[in-house]
Amino acid sequence: MYPLAAISFKFLQEPLIPVAGTVDLAPFLIMIGLLSVGGILVRMGWIRQRQWLRRGTQVAATLAFVIGLHPCACMVRDLLQGALKINYDNVRAFQLMMLIVPLATFTIIWGRVFCGWVCPIGFIQEVATKSTNWMRFSPHQKVMRQIRFILAAVLLLGTVVIYTYIRPANEPILQGMAAGYLIVLAILIILGVADKRWELRLRNVRYAALSFFVVSTVLGIYLHAAFCVLFTNDWRRSPVMLLAGVLFASLILSQAWCRFLCPEGALLGLLTRLSGLKIRLNRSKCTACNTCNKACPVEAIEVGQVDERSCLYCCRCVDSCPTKAIDMTDEELVSESLSELPVMPSTDN
Repeated sequence: MYPLAAISFKFLQEPLIPVAGTVDLAPFLIMIGLLSVGGILVRMGWIRQRQWLRRGTQVAATLAFVIGLHPCACMVRDLLQGALKINYDNVRAFQLMMLIVPLATFTIIWGRVFCGWVCPIGFIQEVATKSTNWMRFSPHQKVMRQIRFILAAVLLLGTVVIYTYIRPANEPILQGMAAGYLIVLAILIILGVADKRWELRLRNVRYAALSFFVVSTVLGIYLHAAFCVLFTNDWRRSPVMLLAGVLFASLILSQAWCRFLCPEGALLGLLTRLSGLKIRLNRSKCTACNTCNKACPVEAIEVGQVDERSCLYCCRCVDSCPTKAIDMTDEELVSESLSELPVMPSTDN
């Protein structure tokens, strides 16, 4: 029924480090290792090639979780389901929660290191976005805005057409929810492109998406994620459509899925508030050149303000600063919060 169902790009078909015969300990250990590398490198601002090391960490995570192993990327759902099995089936509970528990712990300590350094979903979006970065940096922003409107309309209308004509009869609810995600994403992109202030406010929709995901899980409704294809080799039409739509959306607006609808990103953004590690500014070195604004992949820095819940901790703003005025640290007495950065406002031509 599904022509692509036989395709598998997983290198390992059996548990690499078996626990209780069937549970693989390898994803748990690999996740801890990658998070540790990212957390350490975030603090090592003196390394000149840090962004190359970040790319290496992302590639390693993609090879491990997309090509090598079979982990589920729906960690919010796994957290809820795993919590229900504690004391009843601890082995299964560990299998479900072995990624989200260390991830949440590291986020509370070091912030969203996972999003900027490990997440294969974010990495694939970053790679896709590079082909259309010229729209973001073009001096003719009015024209670029019109192009983005057209592309977002293509995503919206294309999703409706695909859902209308090729939806399978045996999974109408799942297919409808997958199409609904893309329709909402396209509308959010259109509104965000229309006005940057709207885009910043619309990022709060991710908390509604997180709530919807949690409620659906509690009710027993299994929602397909955009990257079920990559993480679990699920080639049904719903995840394939979501994957294609999310990648296309990232061509229009960088990290669009991460900005608006990623439930894991929304949860980690909330946990980041507990972390003392923040972007800090040395005012004596800042020249208000606006380089940090242009470097941020999710445009979390705008006119001297930083959206700390959107910050991916990728350190691109830190590494791009020509005067080394920005750093990622928890030493508040040494420097001041970037949220008060006196950068020059951006202009649209």
